[in-house]
Amino acid sequence: MQNVEYYHVIYLIIATLLEIVANIFLKLSDGFKRIWLGALSLTFVLAAFTCFSQAVKGFDLSVAYALWGGFGVVATALAGLVFFGQQLNWRGWLGILTLILGMVIIKFA
Repeated sequence: MQNVEYYHVIYLIIATLLEIVANIFLKLSDGFKRIWLGALSLTFVLAAFTCFSQAVKGFDLSVAYALWGGFGVVATALAGLVFFGQQLNWRGWLGILTLILGMVIIKFA
């Protein structure tokens, strides 16, 4: 495990938030029919990867990617529920629970 400083954690949190915003803009772009929303999505993805590149300076890549991807999936599912009324069935929630459990195992392995 590398030496994780607080700013690496902050970069990872910002990268996750930017990814969620990018996913929301992607949904709103309606398959890039609204090109400006699609362009905003790409801009936020680029910003997310930029922050993620700084986060991995302090995290092991496997841990950083698991946390980033996992939190991104969970938060995007919640954003889909809040903003678009998209609901997961019990299998979807079981998958999210399994994902969170996997993130904890990877973090403490």
